[in-house]
Amino acid sequence: MKRLGTGRMMDMARRLVALLALLLVGASPGVGAAFDAGESFAKGTAIFSLQMGGGAENKIETPISGITFLNVGPRLSYLPFAPFGSGWYRAAVEPGLEGWFQYFLEPQRAAAGGLKTGVRLHGLGFGPFVPYLEFAAGAGATGLDLPEIRSTFTFILEAGAGFSVFLKRDLAIYTGYRFQHLSNGNTASPNRGYQADSGIIGVSFFFH
Repeated sequence: MKRLGTGRMMDMARRLVALLALLLVGASPGVGAAFDAGESFAKGTAIFSLQMGGGAENKIETPISGITFLNVGPRLSYLPFAPFGSGWYRAAVEPGLEGWFQYFLEPQRAAAGGLKTGVRLHGLGFGPFVPYLEFAAGAGATGLDLPEIRSTFTFILEAGAGFSVFLKRDLAIYTGYRFQHLSNGNTASPNRGYQADSGIIGVSFFFH
């Protein structure tokens, strides 16, 4: 699979999710302009998500290997705080844990896995459409043997943005962009690491 093919695949997936969300929201009698996302993000709510994505090494630094990958993982969150603010800047904080399972396609086939902690800041003032910002950090292991990284141990850092669309008060689908950095934190040599642009799609279930 070529690098360009991975990017096109994720772009098509994001467009499909957005189109599906619009169709489902329009067809769902329980979700509309009067929808209050604050009820879904009430204090004490647990959220379970399943998500997948993929991406490619970017040009922030001159790419060496042309890395491309796919990933998948569960996310488990608990909301310890009530939503805050009012109007369009009403928001909710979602801390959580993510399992990280990644499969590299180019320039070699290899796997990686680990655990990340993350936080999302959700904007609740737009009805069933809920934008978010996120940051995640974690550690794991990888089988990559490239100029960018040759150690088994690796840190992973991610930051991104996206949006959720609620189909019901306890069910949402989401899509977004993530910037990914992988390196071993100078625990071994080489430690050039890599930076990548990636996309993500997922579904979330809310338990009150």
